[in-house]
Amino acid sequence: MTSIILELQSLAANPNSDVEELVSKTLMVARKLKINELTEWCNNELQGYSSKNLPKYRIFYGELKAFNPYRGYVPFMLPDELRERVTRVEYTSSISEIRNLLKTKNNNFIRILSSKEKQFLMNLQDTPFPLEPKIIIYPINLMNIQSKVRQLILAWALRLEEEGILGDGIQFTKSKQEKAMSNQFNIQNMQGFIGDIFGGNVQQNIQDGIHIEKENFNKLANFLAKNGIPSAELEDLRNALIEDGQPTDKKFGSKVSAWIGNIITKASTGAIDVSVGTIAGILTNAISKYYGLM
Repeated sequence: MTSIILELQSLAANPNSDVEELVSKTLMVARKLKINELTEWCNNELQGYSSKNLPKYRIFYGELKAFNPYRGYVPFMLPDELRERVTRVEYTSSISEIRNLLKTKNNNFIRILSSKEKQFLMNLQDTPFPLEPKIIIYPINLMNIQSKVRQLILAWALRLEEEGILGDGIQFTKSKQEKAMSNQFNIQNMQGFIGDIFGGNVQQNIQDGIHIEKENFNKLANFLAKNGIPSAELEDLRNALIEDGQPTDKKFGSKVSAWIGNIITKASTGAIDVSVGTIAGILTNAISKYYGLM
């Protein structure tokens, strides 16, 4: 029988796999191995978080805009300190809700402001007809949460394999259970293995630093080379992009997805000298810009 741990690695390394399925299977393994913290984390991802135990990868900043009935959304100017407080988003929704939102293919989503927040911002406008403020959330913000979940599970599953804990199908011997329990999954400790997963601005900084024109492979290749991707891998990416063509439904094709999964796996095992904590975000954002999806 196929090892459930190897199956988790395969699902986690595939950017187009169903994240809810990945977390559900991870929960099953966590229960069988009696790893309480991982069980709690999986349940939170599947059911949604309370704000008190929200991981930092679920905290990001939206964009404050005002809705003008004649011109659509326009910038809403605020001092930096106040803007940071107002636009901070603590995203507690379940991983399935995130998946379903991304399936709608909307270009952006709205964070509902409380009546108190809305009134405060409207009072700041020196006009007899103040515009309604809104916090805009973009698909990339939600995609980054999915990416972090995949990275955590991939890192943990690779660590289990290194410890010789693979399982026979979905079953584990008592000795393997005890070994897994002695090396408890700790979401804080995992950051040493996959990079600083709790930096809320990391993915935003990655996105801001990418300047790639649509369908300009040379710029894409130069950017990825500067981030540690070897030239042989870049040639494989060129072929994958040609074979897949333009993506449909804002999803990468099978060849590009397989290429990304291969790079993440190599990063996790040290075959490529790049940080597994950031490479998934770098690849996803860079290729999205190449396709003109961002």
